[in-house]
Amino acid sequence: MPSPLGLEVEPAALSAAEHAPQTDRTGRLPDAVAEALIGTGLLAHFVPRAFGGAAGRFDDCLPALLRLAEADPSTGWCAAVMTSMSRMAAFLPPAGQKAVWANGPHVPIAGTLQPAGIATPTCGGWLLSGRWPFCSGVHHAQWALLSAVPEGDLGPRFLLVPRSAWTTEPTWSGAVGLRGTGSDTLVLDRQVFVPEDRSFTREQLFTAADLPVEGDCYRVPHTAISGLFFAVALLGTAHAALNAWTAAASRHPSAASLRDSDAALATASGKIDAADLLLHRAARTCDEPDALTALLAARCRRDHVTAAGLLNEAVQALFHSAGVRATSGTGALSRLWRDAGTAALHPALAVPPAAQEYATSLLRRAE
Repeated sequence: MPSPLGLEVEPAALSAAEHAPQTDRTGRLPDAVAEALIGTGLLAHFVPRAFGGAAGRFDDCLPALLRLAEADPSTGWCAAVMTSMSRMAAFLPPAGQKAVWANGPHVPIAGTLQPAGIATPTCGGWLLSGRWPFCSGVHHAQWALLSAVPEGDLGPRFLLVPRSAWTTEPTWSGAVGLRGTGSDTLVLDRQVFVPEDRSFTREQLFTAADLPVEGDCYRVPHTAISGLFFAVALLGTAHAALNAWTAAASRHPSAASLRDSDAALATASGKIDAADLLLHRAARTCDEPDALTALLAARCRRDHVTAAGLLNEAVQALFHSAGVRATSGTGALSRLWRDAGTAALHPALAVPPAAQEYATSLLRRAE
């Protein structure tokens, strides 16, 4: 199923679906799935054109991300994170971009937005060490963007480190859902030198100011788009749960809990469709940065969290209406229920900060 931009996701989706139980059991993507993910072309979607990327549109990458998440939420989550991280890496100075993409644009990048570790200023850069938890896809990444607040700085910045610099600690093994994302803790157990040209500030990312690269996709403040990547993974999870529910109903049409759950099916599918519309509208809004006002940016963030809430509600309702037969611990619906609940907890999908930003923007316009 190639996309208009040449993304080829079907082989990766089939591999992800085939390996989904193993992925959930082992706590990381199998190598075959990770290699297939790299082969989709998604990781190059937001890479600058100078390095062979597409500097693409947000709405254009949603079908590919959605298909992967439908096949396996953990694979879709890692795909969404790495696709987003590729856009973030474009905020590096030109020399930093070249370090990442000198050999081609299909480079898996991990990272976190939460500041951690210790960054000590030194001649020409920083010495970085510490621990960064919840680093999805870390086992298959070639580079990582790590957030820290250097001594003497007013705010966080992102620092780029190569795969050779880190080890991992298996802190994700007890996760309830999205177990296959391998979101373990990245550890720099010694000081790693990060040159100045392999870093940028969080303010640059969050304001889309002082851009070192051309392209509309980089002119969008991060808070206006960050939640989209996590919400679309949740959308794929909800689609998969709906498919699993209807498959169970077809196999066991006499099961009372399924037979009597027309309302649950209709309401859940309606919420999924509503979330789909919200997310596509948000993506298309960010694809027009010249018209992206503060209020529209806040509306996008509001729509991400609203969609996530609708999707989580839909999956929970499907699960609870399916009955014991469909919700056994080894069944697909049980795993998807766990995945959806975990995905909805991501900070980018938290309601309070999104609600506050939207209300503030709306009221300010009314003054």
